[in-house]
Amino acid sequence: MEPSQSKSRKERSFRERRSTVDTVSQLWDAMVVGAGPAGCAAAYDLAAAGQSVLLLDKHDFPRPKACAGGLTMKAVRALRYSIDPVVRQVMRRVQLEGADSLHPDPLSTVLQSREPICVMTVRAELDEFCLRKTIAAGACFRRISPVRQIVRSGDDVHLLTDGALYRARFLIGADGASGQVRRLCADGSWFSRGFALEVKTAMPKDGSGLIFDFAGVSNGYAWIFPKGDHLNVGVYSPSSTAGVTRSRLLGYVKARLGTDAVDHVVGQYLGIGAGCCQAEDVQPDLRDRVFLVGDAGGFVDPLTGEGIYGALLSGQAAAAAVLSETRGAGAAEEAFASYLADYRHTLRFSSRAAAAFYANPARGFRAMRFPLVRRTLVRTYTHGLNVKSLAMRIALSHC
Repeated sequence: MEPSQSKSRKERSFRERRSTVDTVSQLWDAMVVGAGPAGCAAAYDLAAAGQSVLLLDKHDFPRPKACAGGLTMKAVRALRYSIDPVVRQVMRRVQLEGADSLHPDPLSTVLQSREPICVMTVRAELDEFCLRKTIAAGACFRRISPVRQIVRSGDDVHLLTDGALYRARFLIGADGASGQVRRLCADGSWFSRGFALEVKTAMPKDGSGLIFDFAGVSNGYAWIFPKGDHLNVGVYSPSSTAGVTRSRLLGYVKARLGTDAVDHVVGQYLGIGAGCCQAEDVQPDLRDRVFLVGDAGGFVDPLTGEGIYGALLSGQAAAAAVLSETRGAGAAEEAFASYLADYRHTLRFSSRAAAAFYANPARGFRAMRFPLVRRTLVRTYTHGLNVKSLAMRIALSHC
């Protein structure tokens, strides 16, 4: 079938389905699907710039969200407003643990700083707070039924749900690793999913620090995040098939903390792959009007599993790209690629680093014996990855 015939059939089917729903007449400057950190970051910047923005989500807020809830300081600084009201703890010390098959003693190193390294939040609280800030900036929020179809019509994008049709000049997909926008608009050959499981449990009487345990799960890590009145404990792997299971998590909690008293286990897929995503991976008839951000665009760091920073960065890049074209400063597609070029390079490096580190964590711990490497890790984790500096210093540690 010729591409033009396929497109004609697609648009004809879309018009037939339009007749069965209520058409929302307003043409928005942009609509954003997904009201998490990525979606709110995009919607906030657009609304603050005077654009008409429709922010859509299938959930009411607050809503439960599986996420460790830690924000590095680079993520905190990327936000356009203070999140102090929802910060549970400020961390200046991170403990890294591992195992070496050649030595019986466990591996351990501490990364610390006089300045905060990261802050602890509860995602349900953080997301509701960011949504309220975004609405206050001028975005219109609506709860919708699942997205069924997305079609480009001239210079507009039309989004069809079970009950309504929405129209905008641009569409930003921020609906997560399992979201419909990417499924409908991209072939996904560049996309992969990590997986994480977590529980909430009581804070021990003697308290707890922030811990990443690379012996806790193969090809990944376990984490313990203190949240003031409770702990968030989880397991993560950049591969969704790497044995991150309910029994593994509960066994880890029992062995590590000596308790079976946990809240229900919740899981979350993480979107990975933005480091290898190219423009041609997106359907040509949609790519200059549709942007994928956050987990939907694969902006999770595969090495650390950090997703909120990439969500904020990519959401703000999408907003800046829309504004670039709206103001006649350049095509949105080209602007989006330019704004994220450096971070995609970072993610490519991180992907290689993840493969090397998880294959032999003991080697990484040996490198961290050197103070220079530890200081560099703190700076890169907290402030943003300088890949050349980090790679050079780790390489020097093996000389």
